[in-house]
Amino acid sequence: GQSYEIRMLDNRKLGELPEINGKLVKSIFRVVFHDRRLQYTEHQQLEGWRWNRPGDRILDIDIPMSVGIIDPRANPTQLNTVEFLWDPSKRTSVFIQVRTGGHCLTS
Repeated sequence: GQSYEIRMLDNRKLGELPEINGKLVKSIFRVVFHDRRLQYTEHQQLEGWRWNRPGDRILDIDIPMSVGIIDPRANPTQLNTVEFLWDPSKRTSVFIQVRTGGHCLTS
């Protein structure tokens, strides 16, 4: 249930990517396995999570804590992914929550 802050910063150099000036940027966050063996079975691991915890998500955005995010979305079929829009010219912090089954996703 703990939220972790991720600060979004526009670190472009002067004149770099001028096409995004004045536009919103979409960011997508995804939790993946560090263990290479589990990376190969990610689909099965996520299906196991879905089966054992119906309606529960692995990754969520703590919307009340977040600042400057627009249109936060969590696709019901992608339990480990969230996305949102943000304005690089404004202060933006997204707070995410990662749920685990005990100490790891596979328990």
